[in-house]
Amino acid sequence: MRDLSRVVLFTFDNKGRYSMTGFNTRGFVFCCWCSFCSAFLGCSSGEVYYPISGLVTVDDQPLKKGVITLFPIGTGTTVGGEIVDGKFSLPADKGPSVGKYRVEIVAFKTSGKKEFDVDLNKQVDVEVQYLPAKYNTNSTLDCEVSKGSNNEFQFNLNSK
Repeated sequence: MRDLSRVVLFTFDNKGRYSMTGFNTRGFVFCCWCSFCSAFLGCSSGEVYYPISGLVTVDDQPLKKGVITLFPIGTGTTVGGEIVDGKFSLPADKGPSVGKYRVEIVAFKTSGKKEFDVDLNKQVDVEVQYLPAKYNTNSTLDCEVSKGSNNEFQFNLNSK
């Protein structure tokens, strides 16, 4: 029976000459296995994510349609979701980790104008973002996600 515990490689030097190099196959297999594990199985960051929910009002009325985005202050992952009839909810698998976040909220309403949508092949209502910049691009809103808390937030906005 043949001993396959060593593999021979042919290598070339800078003058075009070749030489034979041998190495232990067990070490080679171990290196391949480690590479496979790290590439395909991945590494967990150990970060735990939490569900969040809440209510958004504009001028004391539930926000009909919008988007909420949480940007971490420090480390963390940016998360966001839809606001429908004033309510938003992110399950744990799409939620934030523990920490403080800057919150941006955008809301849309029809402008009364129409434009042609190439994908739909028809005229559609043009929607515009109408909340002041202090709630989105220059947001002063924040929240803190805590371990062991229900993480429900309420944001009372003014359209002016």
